[in-house]
Amino acid sequence: QPLYGIAGERQIVETTLDHLEGYKGEQPIRIGNQAYEHIQNDIYGQVLISMLPLYTDHRFVFSERSDSVKWIESVLSKIERTIDEKDAGIWEFRNIANVHCYSNLFQWAGAHAALKMAKTIGNKDFEERAQVLIDKAAAHIEACYDPERKVYTNAVGSKHLDASTLQLIMMGYLDPASDRAKDHLIALENELKTEHGLFYRYLHADDFGKPKTTFLICAFWYVEALACVGRVDEAIKEFENIIKYCNHLLLFSEDVDAETGSQWGNFPQAYSHVGLMNAAYRIAIKLDRPIFL
Repeated sequence: QPLYGIAGERQIVETTLDHLEGYKGEQPIRIGNQAYEHIQNDIYGQVLISMLPLYTDHRFVFSERSDSVKWIESVLSKIERTIDEKDAGIWEFRNIANVHCYSNLFQWAGAHAALKMAKTIGNKDFEERAQVLIDKAAAHIEACYDPERKVYTNAVGSKHLDASTLQLIMMGYLDPASDRAKDHLIALENELKTEHGLFYRYLHADDFGKPKTTFLICAFWYVEALACVGRVDEAIKEFENIIKYCNHLLLFSEDVDAETGSQWGNFPQAYSHVGLMNAAYRIAIKLDRPIFL
């Protein structure tokens, strides 16, 4: 289960409030979140990545944690059971299931994290199992590659492009200096980037039809990817453009209308601001200038 209520509720039944007009007449108004029912298989890799510093940062004493074998075993087993399964993906599709590239990317990254942990605690069994998962996840990711368009699609057997695959560059699956990474980025920007520098998640129809608005975190991912492949001047230019889409309180929404620049979706949206910080940090690392310049 990828989502819980603020008080730990396991069921967050989604309902509509038909008596409310909605922002500028937009309906339906929903409370709850059906996503609690979804399967999102990237989460297990995310957990392993988040826990990795406890085993690689020498400020922590991993030997004090007597449950290492138990919890690593639990999460590794989850990935082993789900790595070949279809899921709802990062965008929480309601009636669409695929073997998503993004989910496999985080299974790949999570397995790498597990491999490092296994070496730290000296567990050969975990090392071998993690390596098998790395290879399986990579095979699924490569099954998403379209050699004619020189781009990775959103899922195995799909032709659709998706901004979440920018993470292939940012997470180090693709070498940022490689032609494959640069070609992948160009293909995504040619299809998903708007003339105003915003970025769609994807253009194909989902459970609610074709997307009408861009997704702000995707624009920040684009900035990060630009910086990664060495297009730093463009990254700075795009970053300075994107931050103009805040409101008078300097807060960001989830979505932005590509034509009007108006804010839509959840507001304020936490991960839009996380995207802002990550993009700024990525540019700063690339510039690596003394603080007085």
